[in-house]
Amino acid sequence: MNGYFIAAGTLLVLSLFVHTIAGNRFYSAARPDPRTATPKACEAWLMGRCGVQLITTDLTLAATFVLLLGAGVIPRNRWLEVFLLVQFGGWMVLWLVSLAAEKAEKRAYLRLCQWVLFLLVALLIGLGM
Repeated sequence: MNGYFIAAGTLLVLSLFVHTIAGNRFYSAARPDPRTATPKACEAWLMGRCGVQLITTDLTLAATFVLLLGAGVIPRNRWLEVFLLVQFGGWMVLWLVSLAAEKAEKRAYLRLCQWVLFLLVALLIGLGM
């Protein structure tokens, strides 16, 4: 058993539920009205909506593999662990870079704090390695 991986996997499962419920509500509320919005705005929203579902798959697979590694159900695999570490570390960095590139207000860093989850998961995976 690897407690760090179990903790990281648990955070990912919790975030998957939040992502699925709150994320769908949030994104549905942002849907442009096709009668008044430009076709490009509707297409951009739809592309983002599809992207949200890709994140659902990523979170599901990552949570599954982190928990399986942590519970010892599958053998430790250094490359899988490195992949997961780089994935969440990369998500954290790119999230922060995106906020900075958009010149987000300081409070956006707190309101859109998914980067903290990515940091915690990356740290837990790194500690468990």
